[in-house]
Amino acid sequence: MPPRRPRRSRGQRRPEPPQQQAAAPPREAVTPPQGAEPPEAARPREAATPQPAGPQPGPAAPSADGQPDVAADRSTRRKLLLAAGGAAASAVIGTVIGAVANRITSAEQAVRDDRAVEQAKRADARRKPPIATNAYYDRSDEAVVWALATPLTGDQRQRLLSRSLPAEGEVADTFPDVVYGVVRFTDERLTRVLTRLRVSTVGQWTGPVFVRQIRARVLKRSAPLSGTLLFRGSQGDGEPLSIGFDLDEPESVARVIDPRDETLGAAYVDRRALTLAPGEPVTIDVQAYTDRSYCEWVIELELDLGGESRVQVVDDHGRPFRSTGLAARYQDRYHASLLDGWTADGAGPPVWKL
Repeated sequence: MPPRRPRRSRGQRRPEPPQQQAAAPPREAVTPPQGAEPPEAARPREAATPQPAGPQPGPAAPSADGQPDVAADRSTRRKLLLAAGGAAASAVIGTVIGAVANRITSAEQAVRDDRAVEQAKRADARRKPPIATNAYYDRSDEAVVWALATPLTGDQRQRLLSRSLPAEGEVADTFPDVVYGVVRFTDERLTRVLTRLRVSTVGQWTGPVFVRQIRARVLKRSAPLSGTLLFRGSQGDGEPLSIGFDLDEPESVARVIDPRDETLGAAYVDRRALTLAPGEPVTIDVQAYTDRSYCEWVIELELDLGGESRVQVVDDHGRPFRSTGLAARYQDRYHASLLDGWTADGAGPPVWKL
């Protein structure tokens, strides 16, 4: 028999039968409109941004009563600030030390470069004379003579007498072995022949050059030239120079010339200090004489190069200077005048003629 339905109490409503729940329709894919951003779930996940190394500030840990620990947060921040300040200070100190080291290295390199340049200059200076010199005979307008060791040949005599005027340069070209000199005379007799030189100098050492002594060194000595005497007169004597050599002295040093009688006095360097700075030009006018000989000689400059001694020779472009005294008698004599040119005088003693 079928089961008995339970009895319901009075007033209780009959329960309604359960309704069947309808199935939910399937979801359709919703395509977002063009230009609209896709929903968040459909967006690609971005790569996580790397966080800097070291401690990072975070939320303060709660205290026992549940409130944030402010002291711990401040301590963490202070540590971070100190760490950042230390790193910045280290960077600044490193930069300063590098700059100082660079300057020190640059200064030391500059000193080394200066020393190298100075050494190169000294090496170059040692390869050349401390003083550049140029010496030549001083052709003055005073009374002068030319002397030769032998009489003139027929051709030389003809060439000389054909000239209407005394040509000083042509005489030296015609007679290459002639000795030139300025003469001094008393009354009508020639008494002395002076060799006059002009020496141009320029300092070319790395520092100042001190001239300690000036001397003449005789390389060859013989009797005065007595073959031919060529004389050209003048209206008067010129002024003596400041430096003179007596080539007849055993050691002929440059001496001061007395302008009154042209006698030689004290050594020139005892009266005046002669110093040449680098590039400084100095001109030295010199006259020398010998009363008894024919001399071939050079000038020696005794130099002090900052404690180093050196002797520099000055000559006539590789040849010695030449001086002669007057002979008692000549085999051949000639004199020149502006009106008549050259005239032959024959053999005889040295005399002065207008």
